Amino acid sequence: MDKGYLVGGRYEILGTLGEGGMANVYLANDTKLNRKVAVKALRYDLQDDESVRRRFGREAKATSGLSNPNIVNVLDVGTDNGIQYIVIEYVDGPNLKKYIKTHFPIAYHEVVDIMEQICLAVADAHDHGIIHRDLKPENILVDTAKSPIQVKVSDFGIALALSDRSITRTNSLLGSVHYMSPEQIRGKSATVLSDIYALGIILFELLTQHVPFTGDTAVSVALKHSKEDIPDLRAIDPNIPQPLENAVLKATAKDPDQRYQSVREMCEDLDTCLLPERANEPKFVPIPLDDLGETKVIGEAPLAGNEDKEKEVPKKKKKSNKKRNIILLTLIPIALILLLVFMVVKSNEETTVPDLRNLTVKQADVMLKGSNLNVGNISKENNDDVEAGHVIKSIPAKSLKLKNGAKVNLVVSLGATYYKMPKLIGKDYDDVSDNLKKRGFTVKVKYKSSSEYEAGVIMNQSIKAGKKVVTKNKSLTLTLAKTPTIKHKVTKVRDLSGYNLKSIQDYASEIGATLNVSYDYSDTIEDGVMISQSPEPGSVISQGDTLSVVISKGKNPDTSDDDKNQSDNDSNNDSSATTNPVTKDVTIPYDSSDSSNTITIYLGDATHNINTVYKTMSISQDTTQTLVFNLKSGQTGSYNIERDGKTVLSGSVSG
Repeated sequence: MDKGYLVGGRYEILGTLGEGGMANVYLANDTKLNRKVAVKALRYDLQDDESVRRRFGREAKATSGLSNPNIVNVLDVGTDNGIQYIVIEYVDGPNLKKYIKTHFPIAYHEVVDIMEQICLAVADAHDHGIIHRDLKPENILVDTAKSPIQVKVSDFGIALALSDRSITRTNSLLGSVHYMSPEQIRGKSATVLSDIYALGIILFELLTQHVPFTGDTAVSVALKHSKEDIPDLRAIDPNIPQPLENAVLKATAKDPDQRYQSVREMCEDLDTCLLPERANEPKFVPIPLDDLGETKVIGEAPLAGNEDKEKEVPKKKKKSNKKRNIILLTLIPIALILLLVFMVVKSNEETTVPDLRNLTVKQADVMLKGSNLNVGNISKENNDDVEAGHVIKSIPAKSLKLKNGAKVNLVVSLGATYYKMPKLIGKDYDDVSDNLKKRGFTVKVKYKSSSEYEAGVIMNQSIKAGKKVVTKNKSLTLTLAKTPTIKHKVTKVRDLSGYNLKSIQDYASEIGATLNVSYDYSDTIEDGVMISQSPEPGSVISQGDTLSVVISKGKNPDTSDDDKNQSDNDSNNDSSATTNPVTKDVTIPYDSSDSSNTITIYLGDATHNINTVYKTMSISQDTTQTLVFNLKSGQTGSYNIERDGKTVLSGSVSG
């Protein structure tokens, strides 16, 4: 089931929790109750077996009636597109196998507490007529958030779904055979006493971190369970209390009659095994199976007159044992031949490559073995979608058919490709945008007015330079500079009639207009006063526009000689007294480090004192200003421009 799939229209798949021999387990969200749950779906290769499907559903419904704090609750049972599933409570913690691995050695009192919780769960199931059949640490979940820890047993009855099905794949049994009782290995049905045997093996593992019997194949492990004694626990750990070792030995006796006869009996024994008064308890030694038929003979006294008959007994036993050995020697070659034939037949059968994507290598190995396939070469590469250590794909791909025993190569993820974010500030967006998008970024752009950067240059980046990020679908916001919008001041032109040149200059400076001055004679307007203006009064003028004025030079001189001479004299006087406008354009630089950029301009000419402020203004960028000087013939004007009291520009002009 893929991520996002809605099982039964209710449970949204969030990811894979594990792969088992019978079912796949997924983490899901219950969309109705908004809580995390685990969805256990019967494996695809078992879906076609009607008996398995029927038992899976029946056992799931039966276990849903169990209510115990140490049993994983079954919340729902259903079918989705022909796939049977069970919804169980989600326990956020490791299974007991992983817990033992990470917490070993475990204190004896904690071992006993864990075992008592497991026993109470199994005893409750037995009271309801449910035998687990597949007890092992992998089926026991540990809620480490609780103090002390709480364990919960899962998968009640699911193993029964396979009990009547001929399973020829030995590796499908490999996980459970370590906990399987001798009578189950001999083909007998599982019973309460079989679950007790498994509990004994789990207790052994809690005390030693490993199972008592191991082997390369399920068959070799099974034979050890049937024939070999449980390893000496106190030889492994001399500090183990004898009553605690006795609990293991009694639970794992080869003869079911010598075991605890109920799980509650075992739980009660464990409850007192660490008490001081039991410290000197003798070691429990199960009677070997071969000796069970001879115990009465050994314990009885011979009858008088029957000494000869008593001596004949060993001879009969020897003959009986010799006959049994001959039968065994005959059967072993036959069994080997049958096994060889079976392996040849199986090797020619075909199987389907399972879906291994997003599984760990260990999970993929289990899945492949469950399909009679093996892991081949493992290569690694970066992948933005698949978590490190998980399978990206298999070669051959899923659903393809291969012969049993074939190898499947795996491509495993090294994790996402990390990209070290470069410094983008100051770079033109057009130069870097294509590369960013090719790397997988989702680029968002916004604009901000700036006099520091040219339009289109990156001013800010949401991911800092030097940070390592996964680029796929990563959102990156860039702020680009744009040319500031200059809002010109608009003014209605004043009627300047009667104004002299100085007043007009001040007014032009006030409204930000460029002043254009010309002169003409007037019989009606006195010298130095405005004759006309453009634009006319009441018109609209914008900041930076030109305001033109004509200034009177007074009356036109008389044409008579006397008058002319007088006029010449007057003219000379006028020329020495009359001023002419001289303009000078200067560019005032903007200082980005100064928040105010307040500019003060001083002018020195015929009408302005260099020590008196001519104009004050604030700028937000490099600004061009037209200076208008009133200069007499031959006069030199000067200017000084300051920012916050410091001179930034100065110079002079000639009249």
